[in-house]
Amino acid sequence: MPQPFPTAPQTTTVALSEQAGFRLKQIRERLGLTLRLVEEASLEIADAERNSEYVVSTARLNQIENDGSLPSIYKFYSLTVIYRLSIEEMMGLYGISLGKMEQHRHATLQTSTHLFTVEVGDPTRPIRFPVRFDPGFQPEKTIFLSRLINLWGEVPAGLLAQLDLKKYRYGYIGLEDRMMVPLLRPGSIVQVDDARHRIVNSGWLTEYDRPIYFLELRYSYECCWCYQRGKEVTMLPHPLSPCGPRTIRIPDDGEVLGQVVGVAMRIVQ
Repeated sequence: MPQPFPTAPQTTTVALSEQAGFRLKQIRERLGLTLRLVEEASLEIADAERNSEYVVSTARLNQIENDGSLPSIYKFYSLTVIYRLSIEEMMGLYGISLGKMEQHRHATLQTSTHLFTVEVGDPTRPIRFPVRFDPGFQPEKTIFLSRLINLWGEVPAGLLAQLDLKKYRYGYIGLEDRMMVPLLRPGSIVQVDDARHRIVNSGWLTEYDRPIYFLELRYSYECCWCYQRGKEVTMLPHPLSPCGPRTIRIPDDGEVLGQVVGVAMRIVQ
């Protein structure tokens, strides 16, 4: 007879919720807020958003603080705003670390091309990369990088110098995406400048200079060369790619998110 699947222990979640509720109570009292004042502040948020789910009533807040009850995502937001906490700090009360998001994402296989966001947590906190270079590193020269990196991190080395979370977006080329092979290999990470979303039909001398665009369609993302004629955009693969061209209409079938301006990829599978 098959054994039932084991259930996750509930004691940890309950204990974290109770501890978080106690901490929230301490924060509220430190700010000099009564249960009624929190409810009134949440009513203002609910009115501004035209959604009563943002309201944290005195009875509901009492349950959160003393019974370990979990707030809904809307009440979670209201309490974060009212208590002047960052999302990272608020989630940390419940034992959730935003710093682990990329680790968990990498643990799941993604075969399709998609956009991704680098989580920065508290925007006022500087971003630290777990990478340390030898002091003799000279980026302008060709070198054997492995001998100059004292500690490898999880951010692609090709993006380290140009990583700008405010100016650029980043896309991942799916493991099954052969549209731009061999120019862009599956598994590559591309840097997208969304200020360059207008398709250019001419003006380059080689395929390396031809603009590559990142597009969002109804059910997928595409990264390829493009040719536009009126509202029709033809998505063009690399000549050595097994994929064929496709034509869509902008904006009915999708939109151009921007031009690829950087890439980090492996050249060996």
